[in-house]
Amino acid sequence: MTRFGRLGQLTRLNFRRDRFRILTWLIILAALMASVAWKFEDIYGTQSEIAAIKSTLASPGIVAMFGAFSFKGKVTTAEIFANEMLLFMGLIQVVMNLALSVHATRGDEDLGITELVRSHAVGTLAPLGAAALELVIVNGLLGMLYSIGLTAANMPGATTEGNWLIGIGLATTGLLFGLLGLLTAQLADHSASATGLAYTLFGISYLARMITDVQHPKLTWWSPMGWVEKLAPYNAANWTPVWLSLLTGLILLNLAFFLNDRRDLGAGAITTRPGRRTASALLRGPISLLWRRERNVIIAWILAVIIFGIAYGTVFNTIGDILKTNPTMQQVFGSTMVHEANHQVLLSFTSLLAIVMAAVATIPGIQLILKLHTDETRGWLEALYARPLSRTTLLFSHVGMAFITSTLAYIGGLGGIVVMGDASLTHVQDGISATEFWHGVAAQLPEIWVFLALSTLLVGCWPRLKTLSWAYLALGFIGVYMGSLLKLPDWVKQLTPAGWMPRVPLHDMNWTTFSWMTGLAIGLVVIGWIGYRRRDLQMR
Repeated sequence: MTRFGRLGQLTRLNFRRDRFRILTWLIILAALMASVAWKFEDIYGTQSEIAAIKSTLASPGIVAMFGAFSFKGKVTTAEIFANEMLLFMGLIQVVMNLALSVHATRGDEDLGITELVRSHAVGTLAPLGAAALELVIVNGLLGMLYSIGLTAANMPGATTEGNWLIGIGLATTGLLFGLLGLLTAQLADHSASATGLAYTLFGISYLARMITDVQHPKLTWWSPMGWVEKLAPYNAANWTPVWLSLLTGLILLNLAFFLNDRRDLGAGAITTRPGRRTASALLRGPISLLWRRERNVIIAWILAVIIFGIAYGTVFNTIGDILKTNPTMQQVFGSTMVHEANHQVLLSFTSLLAIVMAAVATIPGIQLILKLHTDETRGWLEALYARPLSRTTLLFSHVGMAFITSTLAYIGGLGGIVVMGDASLTHVQDGISATEFWHGVAAQLPEIWVFLALSTLLVGCWPRLKTLSWAYLALGFIGVYMGSLLKLPDWVKQLTPAGWMPRVPLHDMNWTTFSWMTGLAIGLVVIGWIGYRRRDLQMR
């Protein structure tokens, strides 16, 4: 038996197990890419529309969000499409790959599935090889679907080579980070730690891309997340990022095989610190137990969001200094009006970043709430409910911790943006005031609370539909984040809480909306609580 024995059979089993998850990802991402491409000629089909958006895409704020792209000669609809969609689709592709890679490796190991498989006549490296082969096939299929959809859309300025370069480029970018997930699964000794480590490295790459794009575009080549924007599919097709992604992915895969071959099953190269011999005196209830289990993840998320905000704040001086791009403005309008214009630019940028921070800060809260149902289905709650513990106490332990975590993460993230941003400004008067900051906090918190309350409702009443929490959050983020560039109708933006509040601090705070959104969140939590008390527990 070779070390890769039964590789094909394990790969087929992986696809059979993950078929619905994979099919959902393929349909959503391929449909998103194709539908936007079909619509794009209607959005940016004339030279006047292209000229208007071209100047917008060149602004430092948009460069920080979507990447820096160079235009040569007459700009086409297809080039604008590539500018707006490449980095955005790359981000989603990375999320898909990290989820699949950790689930197929460390996730199976945590549940004892890998041990059961290894007890049969299979190669020692076959489970990891099957996970890698699954990633290759999924990304290959998705890349083909992208290219076919773009070819069918036939945007003005699109070429066959450019269409296939986008598909292959996004596929290799996703595969690179999927293989990174396989490596972190060998380093960490638990799926949560492996996921956290992978997202940390991904976040570092994204932040490096953002900072270099705004300040030193040539240095973006040092960030794997920056490679996707270097493809230039409809301008000067560049295949170098594809080869870089494949080469780096191959190195990561070999490192993963090396570590997998030299560690014990269930262990990781980075070991967890041994626990206490006796439980702490504080470990007396469900809240302290949840904190003990999830504190590393909670602290990591809060710190990550704060660092994310600080990194965005470093580009404030570049974005908010109009004099750098037009020195004559001060001579014409005077310093007061120029500083007011700078301030408005920063308010607009901060309002957009507040949406991003709110979406990111919501993620750990949803994870904590959904973990209640995960523990329930795995049978881990039986030991807790064997004691005098009510469902109400356990539910609100998770819900309360989720609300606190997401709230602190958002305040920290927005605070990082404002504090670092104001500190980096040449002209202090251009910065964000304390009142504007707290209005920005108050504007987004009800949005976060409604998303968390919806997760509570699903776990309490319809736990089989809990995945809708992620779908609804993604819909809200895409609708608001991409809505203006894609010229989506207002009703699309209003489908989720992300579109219910005005963009604060750019616009005035609406306390009426704040009140009814907070009330809605409370109502959803109460309904979820009633449902959780009445439904049967699903112990498997």
